[in-house]
Amino acid sequence: MRRLFLFPLFLAAALAALPPLLGPALLPGAELRLLSVDLKTLFGAWRVEGKRLLPLSPPLAPRAGQEVQLLLVLPGEKPRAFPGVAERGDVFLLWEKERVSLLRLLKEVYGLAPPERLWP
Repeated sequence: MRRLFLFPLFLAAALAALPPLLGPALLPGAELRLLSVDLKTLFGAWRVEGKRLLPLSPPLAPRAGQEVQLLLVLPGEKPRAFPGVAERGDVFLLWEKERVSLLRLLKEVYGLAPPERLWP
């Protein structure tokens, strides 16, 4: 009987797990660049070093609710772009009609230690 009670909890935990949207791993040297949709404005760039996400330059703050592109550059691979929306120091990536926090994804899926906020 106790197993039947715990099954819904395990099922909910499995469904709540974040997907590895950016690929199987973010290795050292990988870069994340946050750009405007028209690719004219670079809001920020970060590099993965060890388990940290280090800024490459002081970031600019996009407007809250502004559509952005997250460009992922992995060493030796072609850059990949992911659509998103900027919100209060974070980017929410669009995945299967859901919005996934980039900061949460970096922490929980990739085991990185990103800053509390991507911009002030």
